[in-house]
Amino acid sequence: MTMYLFKLNIALIVLFGFYKLMFSGDTFFSWRRATLIGMYFVAMLVPGLNCSYWINKSVGMVSMANEYAAIVLPAITITPGNGGAMNWESTAMVIYNMVVCLLLLRFLWQLVSIVRLKNKCKTAEINGTKVYLLESNEGPFSFFNWIFINPTKHKKQEIDEIMTHELAHCRQRHSVDILFTELFAIAFWANPFVWLLKREVRLNLEFLADNNVLASGTDSKEYQYHLLGLAYRKNVATISNNFNVLPLKKRIKMMNKKRTKRIAKAKYALYIPLAAALLIVSNIETVARDIAKVAKAIPMVKASVEQGKKAALPSDNKPAAVAENQKSVQPVEQVESTDGKMEALAENNSEATVPEAVGNQTEEAVEELLEQAPKKAPKKVYNSTDVMPTFNGNMHKYLAENLRYPTEAVKNNEQGTVVVKFIVSAEGEVVEPAIARSVSPALDKEALRVISAMPKWTPGKMKGKPVAVYFQLPVSFKLNGK
Repeated sequence: MTMYLFKLNIALIVLFGFYKLMFSGDTFFSWRRATLIGMYFVAMLVPGLNCSYWINKSVGMVSMANEYAAIVLPAITITPGNGGAMNWESTAMVIYNMVVCLLLLRFLWQLVSIVRLKNKCKTAEINGTKVYLLESNEGPFSFFNWIFINPTKHKKQEIDEIMTHELAHCRQRHSVDILFTELFAIAFWANPFVWLLKREVRLNLEFLADNNVLASGTDSKEYQYHLLGLAYRKNVATISNNFNVLPLKKRIKMMNKKRTKRIAKAKYALYIPLAAALLIVSNIETVARDIAKVAKAIPMVKASVEQGKKAALPSDNKPAAVAENQKSVQPVEQVESTDGKMEALAENNSEATVPEAVGNQTEEAVEELLEQAPKKAPKKVYNSTDVMPTFNGNMHKYLAENLRYPTEAVKNNEQGTVVVKFIVSAEGEVVEPAIARSVSPALDKEALRVISAMPKWTPGKMKGKPVAVYFQLPVSFKLNGK
């Protein structure tokens, strides 16, 4: 949900910036109205639409997703914090929701104020239209089909102009736009561009109504003088269509602006490739998460050494090993792989032990293995295939038996996630392992050792034939101190 909201706000910023750059100066007010409301729906739909099927068909896009998965996507290990620590994320969410509730209460109060005013006012007919008579000095306004005006405060010509203006708001259902943008601003109040966009929608609605008045034959200069005379009248509510809504300067400038040529409407088609680009960028993360369809559920374990028991570690350079017994190795939980990468972590809640060999491999054997690891790469390697390669056997068991936490890294308090990129050949062999994201020389070396020592995988397949495929695997090292 957090990522959806983040993408929505980014999309809204991009769309609004494009609108101000390309369309805010033309006189196609109806087109601008549709575009502005459409921006809200595009921003809401783009983060939720999944077009990974089509993106996966593009080698270039898959390559971008692959790099994104290795460099941008974090492999996060979540550990329980201290009981007294403050959860800042929860606190921020509580504060955010409190502001939403306050803004919503304000919105509801304005609705109630308009309904109460409507029930309180007397009614009359002006030019065949039912209106609600204001008794004080408020400015004229409309809300859906309700028009509020004080006829005693205006001349006959002014009343005709006001009625024409407010009837345009009523007939074109401008109140729907206002309520929608108001609720959207309440839900996403933290984004300043949401408020700017709401202001732009309101202003364009006034352009539409002013244009309707001028189209009826009203003299432009006289109408502008009448607007200036009403500029400082009190408004009943901000969710209504106020006749004297500010900024008047922009409304007057737009009335005097030369009409934009019709051929300029073609530029509105530019929103189509912009929306498509936002959709593709939004799906890069989705493609990155699906790029390596290994197992449906991958065990997630944590390589842990208690810092409080460093004394148990020997003084030589032999690294601590993850004990093989079932009591010391415990899976945290079964986690489905959604990011196209396998997360390799191992857990040891007891003292780290120091056997002479791990997984039947001595120190000399490990060094020899690392030297021989870079095998000859296949001529053609795919980023994504119909069937991605999968690890044979139990990855949890393999990691528990082979993953070690280097003594040097423990002494230097080094931890983090090492991302290793390698090729799974058509024969299932791990070829050319290399560090894609480094943490420290000791941890990098251990990650390379673990991956280089892997048994054969089930190779990926393209059109039913085994092929070589690039693969990335994050190996997380976590010091679990007291």
